[in-house]
Amino acid sequence: MVLASKLPLPDECIDLIVGYLVDQRQALHALVLSSQKLFERAAPILYRSPFQLIEHSSRWTRDEKEKRSTTLLALLLTSRLPPQHIDSPVVVTTATATSITSSTLTTSLPTSARSSTPRLDIQQQQLYRHCQQQQQQQQQQQQHQQQALATVDYLRYFTHQYHVNLWRLLALLRTLAHGKGALLLDDSKSMSDLQTDVSHLLVQYRPQDVKVVGQPIARIPVLLIPHLHELRNLVRLELSEIPYGCKIEPVLEFIRVHDAVHGTLKEIKIKGGEDLNHPLEPTHKQLVRIVQAMRTAQVVDARHWKEAIHVLDDIPVDCLRTLILGLIDLPPNYISASDYLQQCAYLEELRMPVRDDRLFAWAVKERKKMKLDQQRPSLSMSNSALMSSSALTSHSRWDQVLMPAVRDAVDAFRESLESLKVMSKATMSRESIYTTMPLNWFWPLSKLSVLDLEGEAALAFEFSALVQCPALITLRLSLPPYFYSSSEDDQILDELKVNMPQICLATRLLDLELLGKWPVSDELLEKVTRSMTRLTQVNIVSCIGYTLDGVQRLIGGLGQLERLAISKWLCAWQPARKQAIRALNPRLDLVEEP
Repeated sequence: MVLASKLPLPDECIDLIVGYLVDQRQALHALVLSSQKLFERAAPILYRSPFQLIEHSSRWTRDEKEKRSTTLLALLLTSRLPPQHIDSPVVVTTATATSITSSTLTTSLPTSARSSTPRLDIQQQQLYRHCQQQQQQQQQQQQHQQQALATVDYLRYFTHQYHVNLWRLLALLRTLAHGKGALLLDDSKSMSDLQTDVSHLLVQYRPQDVKVVGQPIARIPVLLIPHLHELRNLVRLELSEIPYGCKIEPVLEFIRVHDAVHGTLKEIKIKGGEDLNHPLEPTHKQLVRIVQAMRTAQVVDARHWKEAIHVLDDIPVDCLRTLILGLIDLPPNYISASDYLQQCAYLEELRMPVRDDRLFAWAVKERKKMKLDQQRPSLSMSNSALMSSSALTSHSRWDQVLMPAVRDAVDAFRESLESLKVMSKATMSRESIYTTMPLNWFWPLSKLSVLDLEGEAALAFEFSALVQCPALITLRLSLPPYFYSSSEDDQILDELKVNMPQICLATRLLDLELLGKWPVSDELLEKVTRSMTRLTQVNIVSCIGYTLDGVQRLIGGLGQLERLAISKWLCAWQPARKQAIRALNPRLDLVEEP
């Protein structure tokens, strides 16, 4: 192996290479183990938000994630403990220990003992054995010390401190012997106080490097206000566990003073109240003050703040680039979401429910005007990248509202649209499935890389539109859960069988997920193998019609395939089948689900 320290590449090029692997946890971990230079580049990325990497992994169960998170917390805490907190006052790395023992052995032996063919008398042999014993003892002592204390200060890389539920992790950590040995936890304290102490420790270690803090609102005065002047790089604030009637004045004061001193806060995430039936004043009238206190808020994440849609008009639009709302409540009649969006001159990412079929009609008109008059200053919204247009509506005919709005959005932002997600869960009679308005477009979407359709939107999608998406790398289609539950759906199923081969128009796909009872035959899998040669992930768990032979041909034909999710019943009663599949691609992560 050629070490990175000897590669004839400048550090800027290595940083650029590592930058492409930001979302590749396994690749970053491999780089960390490769060389010291790559460790210095990859470790800050891998450990800046390690709990999220564990939480977002699809390979581990909930218990495995919990266990790994507990071990990670222990690593972070021990990496910042001073030497006096462990049994031995000195901790050395493996390289240092090797150099010490080698030096001791070399200087202790006479010249004849250090020759290539040494001749040792009895006294020299005793000395040689004594040095060997010392070396073994030092190596054992070093291994014991490394178990008690991390030799790398990982905590200094922990700059994106998103909200972590510490209660369960600390409860498990209390039972670990190495945790008590390293004096991590104080058993005399309550779990609530212990969570506050650990959270404070994580923030106060290097507050000048922290960029994201996520904590319950009650801890903000204790954790952040004492370090307000040191948190000069804080960009994102996430507030959770916000009960009705809570005091938000300390948080407001922190945001205002931080804005005045540093001016770096740009993002806010709010979870909202826990008790929706509480008779006190509604939380949304108070929580919107937190958003308004941030003078230059660019990101407002309110996906878990159910009532945020009721104060849409009060969310500042001057600098807004990302607006993420929950999908349960529709905008009330007295709020015009279309008028609000027209004021968002810099909006790039949007997630909201759709109630008005004319939601983006204004944007279509603006694009047409720009096309007619090229001398006119470009409309800021035309440079937007609408990431998520989602709907959860109670209308009996959801397609009359959602489909026109989606088509207008795709039309208006055709030059810049990068990611589109449409989610529909209509409350309608089953007969209306047959009258669903199609979802399609006839103009190129040159930058669209992610297309995610769920529910009736996936059922209404016309695969022929994929030819207009040359940059598409992720396609996720999820059928309604009730589809193909009765013989009434046979007509739609027959139509899908005819149209499914057109999915191969997306020739540059890396990730393909077909969720639900899509008709996926062996013939279709063979065509996928020939057309989508770049596929690295495929999910066909609940699909119907394919066999083990089709799966084996798929694996054998896709050399880049890294992850395959299939129905569990294929190999459930014949383990030899699973071994045969793995033999085709030993690197393949094979997932079997019901």
